[in-house]
Amino acid sequence: MFFSSIQYVKHIKAKGKKIVVRPLKKLYTLNSISIVSFVVGGIVHMLGCSEPPIAPDESPLIALTPTEYNNTIRDLLAMPMDAEAWDEPFAVGSSAQRAWPWTFPKETGVQGFEGIAQGQRSSPYQIEQMYNAAVHFAQYVHVSPSFHTCADWSSMLGEQKKECGWDSIKRFAQRGWRRPITDDEEQRLEQYFEDNWNNGTPDDAIILTVSGILLSPAFHYRIEEGDMEQQIGEAIPLNDWEMASRLSYFLWDSMPDPTLFAAAAQGELRTKAQIETQALRMLSDPRARDTVIHFHNQWLGTTKINHISPARRAYGPTYYNISAEPALDTSDDFVWPTILLDVRKSMELETNLFVERTIFDGGGTFTDLLTDNHGYLSNQTAPLYGNGVVELSGDNITYNDDNGISLNLRPVEFPADQRAGILTLPSVLALRAHPVHPAPVLRGTFIFNLACQPLGAPPPGAEEQAPPDTLDAQMTNRERIEVATGSGSCATCHDVINPPGFAFEHFDSMGGWRTLDNEQPIDSSGSFRLSDGEEFVFNTAIELAHQLASSTQVRDCYSLHWARYATGSALSPSHPSVADIQAQFREDDNIQNLLISIAKSDIFRYRRGE
Repeated sequence: MFFSSIQYVKHIKAKGKKIVVRPLKKLYTLNSISIVSFVVGGIVHMLGCSEPPIAPDESPLIALTPTEYNNTIRDLLAMPMDAEAWDEPFAVGSSAQRAWPWTFPKETGVQGFEGIAQGQRSSPYQIEQMYNAAVHFAQYVHVSPSFHTCADWSSMLGEQKKECGWDSIKRFAQRGWRRPITDDEEQRLEQYFEDNWNNGTPDDAIILTVSGILLSPAFHYRIEEGDMEQQIGEAIPLNDWEMASRLSYFLWDSMPDPTLFAAAAQGELRTKAQIETQALRMLSDPRARDTVIHFHNQWLGTTKINHISPARRAYGPTYYNISAEPALDTSDDFVWPTILLDVRKSMELETNLFVERTIFDGGGTFTDLLTDNHGYLSNQTAPLYGNGVVELSGDNITYNDDNGISLNLRPVEFPADQRAGILTLPSVLALRAHPVHPAPVLRGTFIFNLACQPLGAPPPGAEEQAPPDTLDAQMTNRERIEVATGSGSCATCHDVINPPGFAFEHFDSMGGWRTLDNEQPIDSSGSFRLSDGEEFVFNTAIELAHQLASSTQVRDCYSLHWARYATGSALSPSHPSVADIQAQFREDDNIQNLLISIAKSDIFRYRRGE
């Protein structure tokens, strides 16, 4: 039965996860037919109220992340990567809403990563945006090159048009739910389509039915039950359709493509060899590059690059030949913010290009990621890199956007004694700095996080002990931090935190290279130990970066993050499969091989039985 007008769905338990659909504004309706009852029936039928929860450390119920949702919509509709190239359907042609992507609230996350079940929380606002997005994107099916199963939907009439509409809906549901639909689902979906067809225009019937599909739990969640008939002890292998989705959301942040769907239909996603074949193919696709960049932005925290706010009074005159303060007539109040818009975007692109080119076009190893001194710069960031940069032949990257930002990034080689890999990228350094002075404490904490050795929150009142972030300091930044943290209750922790942070004192708050601090030579030497006893002794950040690149604990932490990212579960470092993956990565060092080894592992191919 389908309900009319405004629909209310309250807390529904589904495999141990709470799916909350709150009262929304009146839905897109035709003669009192509503989407929501279709969705409710799907939740109850497909997820099962009485089934026990899946073990959270093996195969938890995972919702699509905002990134995965938008990528799935794009690929489901077969739309271009560039939203500007999307055709506008008649229903939203005059809308101010951009075609794609949809803006959802960010996930809580786990250690900076989205897509981990333990860091996913629903909210009333999120549910509302899920509804709004479904209605918005459903209207694009009539301009999608992949939706209709017939050649010319607009010219068809009567039963022929209805037959095409139903065939198109059925195929769309199978692709959107990423598996064959059951007989019961097909019956319910066909009845829903029939009701919509009888109570409105054919175009609106399609839009309403597609909205329901996009609001269903089968679309929003990756539900993994496994092949129960093949259970071995506690290990239940994922079926081929589930494996296709695992692979696609791991390596592409999106739905399976036709090749993966075909492999699933033919039962060819069961063995390690079959999975490796697909993983190798998928890593050669441009979508894998986007996923790897996305992972590293979360790992490095560079998703927050727009938050940096270096002080004009400290860096405007030094790098951009502008006065320390705006003129009294305020005519150039926007000069510094405009400069920073370009600088932030250039830092973001330089980071993305370094990660992509190093892993896919360069040496491809973790060592390269932490030590390679090649990269990209633009005119806007060139002042930060100082002298000694060598411009290389190669492809220049041009970037333009609607905010008026126009950049030309070119390949370069940085001085080997100044830059080494990701740790010396301006984006990474600027995110861990104050407006005037760099922040050794933040940078040191970041290094420990790279080793999966979190240091916890500072004690209450710790911020009050920090030296003032002003230009009139009488000492070097290192001396100021040592005085502020070298005695009392602060000393115990900061004796550990400060040394790796001091390694980066040659880099100011914008990540720019410097040789003097307050007209004094910079001391970037230090030493520290990790929890496993590994010791690091260094004179510069470059030396530290090379030591971290070969660190067992740092490599193990990196591969653990990838394993969690692949499975959507906050896996324990002591899990046997994790240990196997880490041991292989320590020896091999190749990042693409790491991803393949994860895809072939037991934690990726199986879920734990009840």
